[in-house]
Amino acid sequence: MTEETQVSAKADAVKVRIESQRLLAEAAKSERERKEREQQQVFITEQEAIQLASARMLILQKTFVWNRLIADLEQLVPHQVRISAIKVDGISQDEGGMARVQVKAIGSAAEQMTEMMTKIEGSGGLFVTGQADQEPLSDTGETPFTLDLTYRPTGRNGQ
Repeated sequence: MTEETQVSAKADAVKVRIESQRLLAEAAKSERERKEREQQQVFITEQEAIQLASARMLILQKTFVWNRLIADLEQLVPHQVRISAIKVDGISQDEGGMARVQVKAIGSAAEQMTEMMTKIEGSGGLFVTGQADQEPLSDTGETPFTLDLTYRPTGRNGQ
């Protein structure tokens, strides 16, 4: 092997080592930058916090068992009362799960609101009555009313 070939081979070997070291340095730098990004705290604006809370509420609502609410409520509605609207204002997984529920109903007489409230009071903690509003008689002589309830699906008989 000539001296020129030996020098050329050594130069190539040095180039390979330099490239290898450069790649290792780049990998180390990338890893360091990744760790720094992971350690940085995330700061969110008030608007982003509201959006995050809304997203969490949506997830809770998706875990809410609507069929069970309807079935449990149906047992407490007197025969001559129609439910016109059900609105769930808030769902919480705290305390075994609960929801604030507003029920709008129409009874054929004012006594039906009292009858429904009595049934709710006898639900064993499944529903708890909050505010109750009776509206003026409708043109058809029916009595619309609104009940604000707390629904605890685990409240019945300590379940």
